[in-house]
Amino acid sequence: MINIHLNGEIVRCPDIAAIRRRINERNEAEHRCKYGIIEWKCTRWQEYVKKQPDVKKFSDCGRCVFPYNESCPMHRKHVDTGNLKKTFKIDGIVYRKMASTAHYLVKESKYKTLFLTLTFPPFRKKHKLTKHIFENEILNSYFSRFVENLRKNYDCGGYIACRERGKKGHRVHFHILLSIPFIPFDVLNDTWCNCIKNICFHSNNALTSDPKTLFIRNPVRAMKYVCKYFLKARGQESDCRLVFISNNIIQKPKQTTVDLESILTGYKGIYIHQTSDYTTCYRITDPKSFDLFCKNFLYPFFELSDGNPEYLYSFPENSS
Repeated sequence: MINIHLNGEIVRCPDIAAIRRRINERNEAEHRCKYGIIEWKCTRWQEYVKKQPDVKKFSDCGRCVFPYNESCPMHRKHVDTGNLKKTFKIDGIVYRKMASTAHYLVKESKYKTLFLTLTFPPFRKKHKLTKHIFENEILNSYFSRFVENLRKNYDCGGYIACRERGKKGHRVHFHILLSIPFIPFDVLNDTWCNCIKNICFHSNNALTSDPKTLFIRNPVRAMKYVCKYFLKARGQESDCRLVFISNNIIQKPKQTTVDLESILTGYKGIYIHQTSDYTTCYRITDPKSFDLFCKNFLYPFFELSDGNPEYLYSFPENSS
């Protein structure tokens, strides 16, 4: 099976649906439960069968009736595993999702796409904030409040963001790519400052943007530039969310059975990476070939428009 991602990566991997069907067929033939355990070897099922009157063998009781029951030991194990404290990190799967969504947002946005960095000015002393605040959902809640405000009051068409710590001081900040009509920079800055006013002092530079984004007019180059910032947090682990994507722009990979060689024929700079024993990732690294690949195959495959996208733009750092 071949998975095509909108960021241009092609991943050849096993057909998970076919594997699942084979597992179900095996379980049915060998009288295994949904967890793969042979039923007559399960202690819970043995106890149940022995208590049934006039039952001489396990097959007389049919299939196990406890796969979703609290008394099933494997069910309890799965529930306990799900209740463990979760950790979040940006791995290869998450990064492909971010890159594909960024590509889609820049390509299909009806507005110019804006790339910003949201920082936290000095904290108010009365809160006596400690390092613990960087490990929980408090700062994430302020970011969620900000994007919800943009969606309701400023017609934000979608966003993708990444939470990161600075190298100096390890202070949390957010990189965000969003589709939004033109809004004066000082208004956006004040909007962010108002969201965090109960924990931070006001600053005219709480919201900044890199002037280099002004010159990125191609969605492919925009995707690579923006994801360079997102990539800084790759591999980091946290107790709270690191990636934020609005539901209306999430781009999932598409599957195809088309021969891989026919897809990549004629393009230069093919990079091949064995990501595991079962999957192989293919990527076109030559810029001209990748632009051509997007136009000739990727955009039609994902049914994207042929129109010219707006360029990525920014505001000056100290416009207010």
